[in-house]
Amino acid sequence: MKITCTQENLIKGLSAVSHIVGKNVSLPILNNILIKAEGGIIRLMSTNLDIGIKTNVRGKVDNEGEITVGSKILTDYIALVKDGTVDVEVKDNNLIIMTENQETTIKCQGAEDYPVIPWVEPEGGIIIEAKTLKESLGQVINSASYDDIRPELSGILMVVDGEEMVLAATDSYRLAEKKAKLTKNELVQKKAYKIIPLRVLQEVLRICGEGNEPVEINFDESQVVFNLQDTTIMSRLIEGNYPDYKEIIPKEYKTRAVVEKNSLISQVKVASLFSRAGINDILIEFNQNKDLIISANNIQNGENKSTLKAEVGGENNSVVFNYKYLLDGLQNINSKKVVIEVNSSDMPVILKPEEDNSYLYLIMPIRR
Repeated sequence: MKITCTQENLIKGLSAVSHIVGKNVSLPILNNILIKAEGGIIRLMSTNLDIGIKTNVRGKVDNEGEITVGSKILTDYIALVKDGTVDVEVKDNNLIIMTENQETTIKCQGAEDYPVIPWVEPEGGIIIEAKTLKESLGQVINSASYDDIRPELSGILMVVDGEEMVLAATDSYRLAEKKAKLTKNELVQKKAYKIIPLRVLQEVLRICGEGNEPVEINFDESQVVFNLQDTTIMSRLIEGNYPDYKEIIPKEYKTRAVVEKNSLISQVKVASLFSRAGINDILIEFNQNKDLIISANNIQNGENKSTLKAEVGGENNSVVFNYKYLLDGLQNINSKKVVIEVNSSDMPVILKPEEDNSYLYLIMPIRR
């Protein structure tokens, strides 16, 4: 195998595929990236047996072939190479890399033992703009659970119905739901209900562009594939039923406040300095005199109380929040003002953008 490409193109490709590669003692070849040159295309591939990523690298193929090489050493080395042309050639299970002023040899392994990735090739899928997908994932991904005790909560629910996609994530302490418009729905039934692992969506979020380019998402019964321009990401789906989260979303409220988002974030951060370690508690009082009172106290550090102007309607109310969960929700809201809907100190609280029904963030209060 012999290929030529630029350092910029090669490191971009390596960055796309290298994140899922880790130390695998039982199957060491999974620590490698597969490099394949065929039909004039340079392709890099990696897998951890749950997720597979492949990406095309722009360059020239002089001799076809394939080889696997350690992900970390290759990525770290190419990242340090100066911009310019990189020539790569395989000789006797050695990867010879030549640049303007360097020649490097990296030990490699044959590709015959590298796992075959079963890429899904369904008849139809859904298409969504990259920037819409990236924004939608960014607003829900922090709410998914990292606990494998309940596998369905370690994923994000994707529901497709007609021209709309709904993403939902929860860790039992908070919930995020985002509705997004699809460019096209080519599914046979026009509907889908899938639980996608958090880890693969973190990769999609990292690689996905921010423009109008289309992203195609395909499914079968057990797998999902994201086609992102030059990069394709495949993953197994999570089996099981996602909790019926809509049951816990309050249908009405007793107190409603509209407040300037950045000012609230600032005051919450100040109060957080005086919250109790491990509890992260701050108190927000909602008063009909159009003020929010934000406070926290800690025996060791002291206490803080601040007043923030707001449009408050309904009953007087107060809620103790975990400030970390509260900040996550506020920072995911893309509007100048945020709406807060409260019923009582022990019922879920809803945060949402003003004049936008596409995003909802629910947070469970800390009971006093």
